[in-house]
Amino acid sequence: MASIELDIWRGEWGLASIDLECLKVLTYMKFIGVPVRVREASHLLFTPKGTLPVLRDGEKVLTNFEEVVDYLKSLHYSTDVHLNDKQAAEASVYTQYLRDKLYPAYQYVWWVDERNYTEVTRPAYAKALRLPFNFYYPSKYSNAAKQMIDALYGEHTNLREIEGTLYSEAEKCLKTLSERLGESEYFFGNRPSSFDAVVFAYLAPLVKAPFPNAQLCNQVKGIANLSKFVARINQKNFRNVTDEYVRWSAKQQSRGTQAEREAAGFPHHARNKLLAALFAAAAMAGYAFANGMFQDLKEFDHSQDYSDMFENEEEDN
Repeated sequence: MASIELDIWRGEWGLASIDLECLKVLTYMKFIGVPVRVREASHLLFTPKGTLPVLRDGEKVLTNFEEVVDYLKSLHYSTDVHLNDKQAAEASVYTQYLRDKLYPAYQYVWWVDERNYTEVTRPAYAKALRLPFNFYYPSKYSNAAKQMIDALYGEHTNLREIEGTLYSEAEKCLKTLSERLGESEYFFGNRPSSFDAVVFAYLAPLVKAPFPNAQLCNQVKGIANLSKFVARINQKNFRNVTDEYVRWSAKQQSRGTQAEREAAGFPHHARNKLLAALFAAAAMAGYAFANGMFQDLKEFDHSQDYSDMFENEEEDN
């Protein structure tokens, strides 16, 4: 079992991975405590489908959550052994419900909304990849999401109308999830299941990613028990990632505060630097005069042309 390797998209914003599918697998494997070597991929050259995650165990190669769950179950690793038949069936129904109602809205937020894609999604995925893959794959995933939305709603439907419908359906789904969770720690008792991993993977990126168009994200954040559910799983299973991000954020905030203080004191800093420079220049001039250096300067040929020097600097730049 120690030979299992899992290639995923990198983490960001306090998430172990920025990717929905990667986060499903990673969370599930954390739940069951299976030993695994996790690697953040920098290219997708050797992936079977040009996507992540990819789990390898010897010659076994798996590329989606359902395959991973079934394979680990065959090795006697499972979080669902405590579910009875009714709960297992209910989890299956809810999983499909998420796929039908929340997944299209999720894809819209990440890959179709132009501002979100330009400012957050594409830079986050491109940051993980080497050239030229950082141009190719984000565009590929965006086009796939747009094709999915077109297939669901038609190519010529108004995009704003589509957005309204997607968010409306997603909001109903979130409310249903909230009602099902109630005050419980997990969806099926006091132990996590594969369904909890799925829900967390949907919700955590919406809670954490700093999207400028954040309507769906705000819907999730506005539902207290779902927000607590995300925070609880993050803290229990990815505490090192969360703590590292908190430290990084504090450091960035400190730097920002220092920069603001310096900016606020700019006139005084500039004045002090100018006075210091003038004092130094006067001291140097006095020293030069005292040593007869001005006489040498008088004999300098002031007709020297400096235009070539500036042209060379422009060319060098």
